[in-house]
Amino acid sequence: MRKTLPIIISTLVLTLIFWNYNEEKILSETEFEQAVFYEIFPAILDSIYFYKRMTPPPPPEFFDTKEYDNSNLDKAIEGYKKTDKFKRDINNWKKKKNSLNRDKPLIYLVVSDSITRFEKADVYALVKHFKNQNIVLDSKKIELNNDFKIDINRLKANNKKIEFKYQSEFPKEREFWRTEYDFYIGAKIEFSRILFDKTKTYGVLNGGFGMGILNGYEFRIFIRKNKNDEWVLDKLIRTWMS
Repeated sequence: MRKTLPIIISTLVLTLIFWNYNEEKILSETEFEQAVFYEIFPAILDSIYFYKRMTPPPPPEFFDTKEYDNSNLDKAIEGYKKTDKFKRDINNWKKKKNSLNRDKPLIYLVVSDSITRFEKADVYALVKHFKNQNIVLDSKKIELNNDFKIDINRLKANNKKIEFKYQSEFPKEREFWRTEYDFYIGAKIEFSRILFDKTKTYGVLNGGFGMGILNGYEFRIFIRKNKNDEWVLDKLIRTWMS
């Protein structure tokens, strides 16, 4: 019994050490993913979000008439740009744009509270997109589908007027857009987790934003490390719109 007890104690100690090692490894994997997400977030935001108040005037309604179709739409737009109406519209837009640039009120983007798991389609999309790099995926990580909460304080935007709020602070579904607020909401945005290759040099995630009940987009976003060991946006593909 005296010989058995030290063996049991040694086994328990080794088990605890091994368990703690695995816990630290899992934690570091999550921390790595979060660090990448917060690093690449400003670039993604610049690519998917636009300030609709700053959007140039759209083509006039006569482009929707039978006089024009997709085959000669470019010609119609060029013709429109030569009209006095276009000159008036563009001058009014420039005045509005200058006014908005001087405007101090913040633009609030409403962010989903958590990052959701990636999709099975992302596995094939990642391999296909970076096929020239012959990337390999770690099968053990593909099943890692737990969500994690977004730290809103770590979200940064290149536009200094942009601030963020959690989606849980607002009404759900269509009531979100039907409710009046005493501040300006630019969009509602959400993201999936990042699926990396085995070397953690390439990755893919999904993102989306809505600017109204029937005004939304979803994207598949491919990212990679550059020569300076920085994460950059490689390509963004629109996968859905309403």
